[in-house]
Amino acid sequence: MHDAPLQSWLPALLLSVLSVVMGACSSTAVEPLPDPPATEAASLPLLAPGFTLGTTRYGGADLPAPGTAERALLDTAVVRGLSGFTYYVDWADLEPEPGRYTLDTFRTTLEALRQFGVRPFVNLTVGDIEDYNLPEGLSDGQGGLAEGVSLDDPAVIERFGALLDRVVPALLTHGGFILGVGNEVDVRFDGPHPEERAAYVRFVEAARARVHAIEPRLAVGVVLTAPAVRDRSPTFRALRGATDVIPFNYAPIAPTFFVRALEDISDDFQAVVAAYGEGPLLIQELTCPSAETMGASPAWQRSCFERLFEEIAATPRIRFASVFTFQDLDAETCALVRDLIFGDELDDLPDEVAERLSEYLCRLGIVRPDGTPKPAWGAVLEGAESLGE
Repeated sequence: MHDAPLQSWLPALLLSVLSVVMGACSSTAVEPLPDPPATEAASLPLLAPGFTLGTTRYGGADLPAPGTAERALLDTAVVRGLSGFTYYVDWADLEPEPGRYTLDTFRTTLEALRQFGVRPFVNLTVGDIEDYNLPEGLSDGQGGLAEGVSLDDPAVIERFGALLDRVVPALLTHGGFILGVGNEVDVRFDGPHPEERAAYVRFVEAARARVHAIEPRLAVGVVLTAPAVRDRSPTFRALRGATDVIPFNYAPIAPTFFVRALEDISDDFQAVVAAYGEGPLLIQELTCPSAETMGASPAWQRSCFERLFEEIAATPRIRFASVFTFQDLDAETCALVRDLIFGDELDDLPDEVAERLSEYLCRLGIVRPDGTPKPAWGAVLEGAESLGE
């Protein structure tokens, strides 16, 4: 599903989904927002007019093999109007050593998506939830910065800029319309490390300038959690003027880790949308689980997506959303993921909480592990067809 081994990427992606869930709305006062950027890229000129619906495979962008049931389903979805794909990649995957670039897999993946007929939302996850994804020498090996390293150091900014000089042309050649420079970084900067926020903002500003020097129409953004957007958190406000657009991740799940009532989804979703004011919006991850232990079900999952697609249809400035995720994990992978993320920690939780977490992490897909579709698959096909009109 991804270029890097499962052990290195899937836990972060699943924790990304968990952070959307567990970030409850704060009660802090809402401060006025800075004006949105006035860049050429802010209107997303490289994205097709109207709305684009996409999906992802837990953040990876390798497609199912031809001849498989999963590939047949995706083939049908593209015919019906699915035309986007979300793809995460780490800096170290592209530049494992200073000045040595390994972009062959990146380009091959983008070419496969292009030939398949979908356009990539690419997130180069420099910051990812609580951690950084940085090459050796910049990272402390535990998700933090190496001693003495600051992202706004001119040498670090230039090193990343040299990578962008190679990444951006490849992205443009293959239909990319946005380059993300981080995923849910509010979890770190609004949480344990607010002192690092300003340096990250300056790093993003420099990255945007480098990208725009190559192609002024390519949007640069940083993805945040829905609660950070809804609350207009310090990180949301700080990045507002440093990016062309701030995409968000959305899952209609209460902090109690149960799904929201269907009748509450519309108000909850629109509260996030309202925080932006004007301008186009992108949803990197749109998630409706089917885990029955959370109060959901395959039928609830379908109804959830139907509600969200109704909200998107009524909000034309939402230009892109990616269904997270295409397919459930099989039992073996699910067990591996559970162990990688939690280790023995689940043993210390009440049984019902541990069961909810395990089922949620592994049952996010709209297709079962054996390639048979869930009821939500039909809602996604209908959404791809109707929203793309």
